[in-house]
Amino acid sequence: MKECSFVIVAAGRGERAGGSSGIPKQFRMLAGRPLWKWSALAAERLYSEKIVSETVFVVPENFVESARKDARGWKMPFFVVPGGKERQDSVLRGIGTASKEYVLVHDGARPFLSPALVGRLLDSLSPDCGVIPVLPVSDALKKIGKDGVPCPFPRDGLWLTQTPQAFPRMDLLSVLASHGGGAKDEGEAWVAAGRTLKHVQGERKNLKITWEEDFALAESYARRTFRTGIGYDIHPLVPGRMFILGGIEFPAFPLGFAGYSDGDVLVHAVCDALLGASGLGDIGMLYPAGDPAYHNISSLLLLADTADRVAGNGWELEWIDGVICAQEPKLAPSLPSMIAKMEEFFPESWKGRLHIKAKSGERVGTVGSCHAVVCHCSATLSRPACE
Repeated sequence: MKECSFVIVAAGRGERAGGSSGIPKQFRMLAGRPLWKWSALAAERLYSEKIVSETVFVVPENFVESARKDARGWKMPFFVVPGGKERQDSVLRGIGTASKEYVLVHDGARPFLSPALVGRLLDSLSPDCGVIPVLPVSDALKKIGKDGVPCPFPRDGLWLTQTPQAFPRMDLLSVLASHGGGAKDEGEAWVAAGRTLKHVQGERKNLKITWEEDFALAESYARRTFRTGIGYDIHPLVPGRMFILGGIEFPAFPLGFAGYSDGDVLVHAVCDALLGASGLGDIGMLYPAGDPAYHNISSLLLLADTADRVAGNGWELEWIDGVICAQEPKLAPSLPSMIAKMEEFFPESWKGRLHIKAKSGERVGTVGSCHAVVCHCSATLSRPACE
């Protein structure tokens, strides 16, 4: 089996795709997730099937930090590196960071890569050749001369080139390092160096988002599935324990939560809602009481692991709404701090989607008598139906 690295090239400015936000197209949202993440999730599937061994993500230099924050939760080795001035420079940095014998170089603006296409590429790849996916030109072609008149142009023998493109990594490194620049893709530089280039059948759905209207077309391919999960937790209040809610400590309050971890009922309810919506079990299954690894652990670490599991399965967060039922202490002034603290443990694209409310126990029952705190939570997730 070929040892292969997967390089996602997403270091361009994406100006042709327009948009009023000024954000490069690879970081704009497509069906609830950043455009680049579609390629990363495709790589994650290839990793799970033992087709690729690692992924390198090449981004504009000023996006490196945010990309690293938003790249949590992958099971595969995942590296984020800054790109260069031109595409060729960015590819060089990407394949220079990669470590395997072969490399697949993929454009981060092509969100619908299939394992079948990758399989065809790797089946044809060998130590002495590169392989690219191509499609026949199907439209009638015209060439507009200097006089502005469109004249017919033969399409026989013309093909559209796609990515990923597959090569022996060290050979491609040498070819690009010695190429004068200006190559539209790696295959062009490869052929210019006198190397052998093969081709396989590409896929119409493996479209590249170049223009603003391409986002609308891609959205039509990426119809989403929505699921909602419910979380609930209750913990008794006892002396001698710190009251920690939403990751925020309340040292002036004399009671805390009885529990195997720190007992943070809000975080636990959020975790269970996320796990329920994604179908990944519950906190009792994943982080069982009695396991020494979780004794007195900060529940925020459980939240980080939960978010990584959920995001790693392709789910994007749409919204979380939670209710804390507590008699004491007064929680309303601390709600923004709780939200901010919990969002530190979310993927970057999930932030701004957490809403928490606090209600009094009205002196009724175990909550009203300050014997316990109860939390209810719901989480709505989405992911493309095509997955």
